Amino acid sequence: MDLESMKLPDSVVRITAGRKLEFNFKVAPSEWGRTYDCVLRVTPDGRWPEVIVRSPCLQTLAGDRVLPHVYRHKGAGTLLCLWWPKNREWTSKMKLSDTFIPWAVDWLWYFEEWLYTGEWAGGGEHPSGARRMSDRRRRLSSS
Repeated sequence: MDLESMKLPDSVVRITAGRKLEFNFKVAPSEWGRTYDCVLRVTPDGRWPEVIVRSPCLQTLAGDRVLPHVYRHKGAGTLLCLWWPKNREWTSKMKLSDTFIPWAVDWLWYFEEWLYTGEWAGGGEHPSGARRMSDRRRRLSSS
């Protein structure tokens, strides 16, 4: 899925404090899927971009199940685990519109399937949930 084939109504780009870019968008992973309010955040400090689902609350939808492929973070919403840094699946030279946004839509597709089946079919690896994402982050410049 590429950004050109997606429709992102009411999307807004904001730059806060002159440094942090936030792309707020709403997306449904399928014609029948619910609509999710998301934000893609990019900072100039070498951290990787991140996608957070702000609503609906994914943990509420999951009930008492542990959410698959997410990171803990400070703040509202759910920070999605979209790629495995160890495999260098993303570099700062790649377009966000070709990576993080379609990856988030795919993740939401698999999430909705997981809600129904209880099986994560999205593949990938996920490190132990005991460590925080900030502990795993590395500067892009060190790649």
